[in-house]
Amino acid sequence: MKKLVLLAVCLVAFVANSFAQSNYRGEKGISSVGVIMGHAIHSKAFTIGADYRYNIEDRIRLAPSVLYSLKRDNVSSLNINADAHYLARITDEATIYPLGGLGITIWNFDRGPIIEHLEDILDVDDSKTRIGLNLGFGGEVRVTKDIIVGAEFRYNLTTERVYNQAQLLARAAYYF
Repeated sequence: MKKLVLLAVCLVAFVANSFAQSNYRGEKGISSVGVIMGHAIHSKAFTIGADYRYNIEDRIRLAPSVLYSLKRDNVSSLNINADAHYLARITDEATIYPLGGLGITIWNFDRGPIIEHLEDILDVDDSKTRIGLNLGFGGEVRVTKDIIVGAEFRYNLTTERVYNQAQLLARAAYYF
């Protein structure tokens, strides 16, 4: 899976550079606030969240986000991400980008009433926090001057493979 994700990121970066126009209209200083919905592939959970994006340069954007994967099979997670995007405009309304950054994931485990009685005897941890590397790619289309919609694939690599998470996300945002 790691090789597939890395290959996809490299392919998107290559395509982005190939399609990037020399008369790129800069967007330095542009911001957006968006809502995110999607699917966490490994945990098979519905994901919701919010993000803020700020273009520090014409083609480079910072994108912090917070995502929450709803409880499924007694497990939920909270992802706090700090990503960067390299923007490649395809048309005046469409942009694609590879992404990379850091993510902190807090996994919460609901162990049920039987384990609660054993917590005094056993060392039972109800959460795990993992720091990881985010890799992925996305695209977005302007619907109006101020509204944009997009999709994104993100993979969070951690030091423990069991906590890695792939996500397919959709986003709607207001640009200002």
